[in-house]
Amino acid sequence: MKRFVFLIANFVMLILFASCSAYGFFWGQFGDEDVDDRSPSLIDFGTLDLSTQNQQVSSIYTFLVFTDSHFGSEKEQFNEDFFLAWFESLYKNYSAGDSKKIAKLPRFAINLGDTADGGKEEQFIEYLRFEAKLKAVANKYLYGEASSELSQTFRVYSVLGNHDLYHNGAKYFENLIYPHTSSYFFRIDADSKDSALGFSYYFLDTANGTAGTKQLKDLKKKLEVDPRPKIVLTHYPIYAGGTDMFMIIQNTLERNTILTYFAKNNVKQVYEGHAHSDYGFDFGKFREDVVGSLRFSGRAERQCALVTVNEQTQQVFTEIVKFN
Repeated sequence: MKRFVFLIANFVMLILFASCSAYGFFWGQFGDEDVDDRSPSLIDFGTLDLSTQNQQVSSIYTFLVFTDSHFGSEKEQFNEDFFLAWFESLYKNYSAGDSKKIAKLPRFAINLGDTADGGKEEQFIEYLRFEAKLKAVANKYLYGEASSELSQTFRVYSVLGNHDLYHNGAKYFENLIYPHTSSYFFRIDADSKDSALGFSYYFLDTANGTAGTKQLKDLKKKLEVDPRPKIVLTHYPIYAGGTDMFMIIQNTLERNTILTYFAKNNVKQVYEGHAHSDYGFDFGKFREDVVGSLRFSGRAERQCALVTVNEQTQQVFTEIVKFN
C-alpha cells in the first residue's frame, strides 16, 4: 500500500512539474493536439510570382532557409544585427548585369520551425519583429521600398516545430505566422517563357514527430498528380542517413513510406531542422539535408542555408552558411 501511494505521489509531482515548466503541460505529455486534427490536408497556395522583383534572372533563383530560431529562449542570445547585416550584404554585393551574382539574390525565405521556444504568444510576436526587419532589407532591393502589399513583398514561409506547440502554441502560430496554416504547397515558374517545369514546394506538419495518417494520405495523392520536380520542407528529419536516431521520425513504417513517396514522385530535395546540426544523405533520386539552428551553437555553429534552384537542369544546390 505504501509503495502504491508513493508511486501515485510521484506521478502527481511529475504532472505538476510538467505543467509549471517553461514549456507547459505539453512538455510532459508530448501531445495536446493531434496532427490529423490540425493538418488533415495540404492547402494549395497557387503560384509564387517572382516576376515583379528587380534584377530578374531566367530559370535560376536562390532562397534563404533558417530554422530553430527559438525566440524567447534565454539559453543563448541571437545577434540579429549581425545576421541582418550579413543578409543585406548579399544584395549590396551583386553586380547588375552579372547573371551569376543576380541568381544568388535571395527571392524568398523559409523558416523550418521551432520559431517560439515555448510556444507563447509574445515569443511569436518577438519573432515577427525580426521577420519584419528581414523583409525590410529584402524589399528595399527587390521592390525598391518596404511594401506592405502581399503581392509586392518578400515572403517568409514557415512550418510548425515541436517547440511551437508548447503552451498550446499552434493557435498563435496559425493566427500570427504566414501563411497561417501548417501544411501547404505552392509552385514557382521563375521563367514562364521557357518549356522547363518550375518546382513545387511542399510544407509538411511534423511538429508532433509524425506526419499523421490524413496528411500523409493527402500528400501521396497530391504528389502523384504533380509532374513538377519538388522540394519538401519539414521540421523533423525523416531519416537523413539515420546518424541521429533520436531526432528523426520514430515510426519506421511511416518513415519508409514517406521516403518511398519521395523517390517515386520526382522529389529532388528535402530540408529539415530540429537537430541543431547540419548533415544529410543522398538517396540517389533525391537528397535530404538537415540545417542547424540559427540561435543555438551547442551541437554545431549557428547557421542558415542559401539554396539555389535551376529549373532547366532540375538541380538544387545547398550552401550552408555558418556564424561564430
